Amino acid sequence: MDPDDKSVTIEWFGTTTYRLKAKGLVIWLDTYLERPSVLPKYLDVDTVDEADYIFISHAHFDHLPGADRIAKKTGAIVIANGEAINLLREAGVPEEQLVPVAGGERIPLFLRADRDRATAGEIEVAPGPPGAPPRPHDRFAAFAVHVWPSLHCFMPGPPGHPPETIDTLTEYTGEASPYTCTLDITTGMKWGLQRLGEIVPEELRDPGILSMIDYMNDRERHLFSHFDGGQLAFNFLIGTGQTLLWSAHMGAYEGVFRKMEPKPDVAILALAGRANLDGRPYDGSAADFIVKQIGWLGEPKIVTWCLHDQSAVRPWSVDTSGADEMVHSKTASRVKHLDFAVPTEIL
Repeated sequence: MDPDDKSVTIEWFGTTTYRLKAKGLVIWLDTYLERPSVLPKYLDVDTVDEADYIFISHAHFDHLPGADRIAKKTGAIVIANGEAINLLREAGVPEEQLVPVAGGERIPLFLRADRDRATAGEIEVAPGPPGAPPRPHDRFAAFAVHVWPSLHCFMPGPPGHPPETIDTLTEYTGEASPYTCTLDITTGMKWGLQRLGEIVPEELRDPGILSMIDYMNDRERHLFSHFDGGQLAFNFLIGTGQTLLWSAHMGAYEGVFRKMEPKPDVAILALAGRANLDGRPYDGSAADFIVKQIGWLGEPKIVTWCLHDQSAVRPWSVDTSGADEMVHSKTASRVKHLDFAVPTEIL
């Protein structure tokens, strides 16, 4: 990619997976390209031969798979939480490509040519302990990213009975127990989704469930954990008037998002499930929560959704129209819908 190209483009490949191209860098946001067979596949993960960095929002089955294969093929640096990093290490991704984060980090991003020059000792490198992989001095950074702690959403509806389609205007209130938290998501992943072949009778296995059983059982190709490892959001500081936030689940710590600086010009926000505010189920609709979130972020000029497209199991999709209308009526932000696998100049 040409480092002199001033455009910033993004391609959406479904769920929360994007390819961002900016200032000579090719960056993957999640890598869920190979999906259950009933879902459309927009790009073959094994054909990806260009990546400088991979950012992983969390370690679940619809976010992390593919990161190991892309990283080993391209030499990309992977920035992710400790759970995802441990899985990638076990899968054979070289240690010098792995950067564990937990939120609060500020990370300079470098062109591949400058990384290679630093390794060869041809340019000034950043201070570091003896034996650490050399990286270019900060003054060579193409741009930077700020990492922030975030939260995974909750499932909508009564436990075990999610709706077929999520309406973003549906209001949810109350808690299943005084201890409702994302530990319930972890339990549901381990003892629910990962055991569909054991717990769903054969006569109830529709094509979506069958495809999920096959996908979850193929642990050789699909790297993931039942534990998200700690949800993360990433704010990319590309240039003046070019800050892009990617938050891949509908949850947030209000204080973190409210105090985040710089405020994003564009925000990619997840719109699915029941919102998670400060670790507790949000009382209200997804649309209500999204409007609050947009307000905390200073009303970015453009907002685009993720996680709302097709799923192999219920909920099968999200009706975003209510959230679209509420955002347009209550904020200065404008919603932009992306087409699949089409490079879009977003900034």
